[in-house]
Amino acid sequence: MLIVHRCECGHLADWHTYSNLTGSDSCSALRCDCASPSYGKPQVIPSWRGTTEGTWLDTTVRRPACECQDCAELFTHSPDREVA
Repeated sequence: MLIVHRCECGHLADWHTYSNLTGSDSCSALRCDCASPSYGKPQVIPSWRGTTEGTWLDTTVRRPACECQDCAELFTHSPDREVA
């Protein structure tokens, strides 16, 4: 499982990148015109790993990439919890 922030456009924070050319933090999703992301509280989403037997659900919560207080608190209360 991963702890992520989601923008109001519906896409994950990692999908938004800053462009020096446009001066905006636009979403890289096709047909998404979000140029000024607004992130909500962090959430836990499932993650998958490819294996030779197929793809399986990862049940380990990885430390969040950002260091906000909400992510830290969610991580503290979420380890080894499986989501479907």
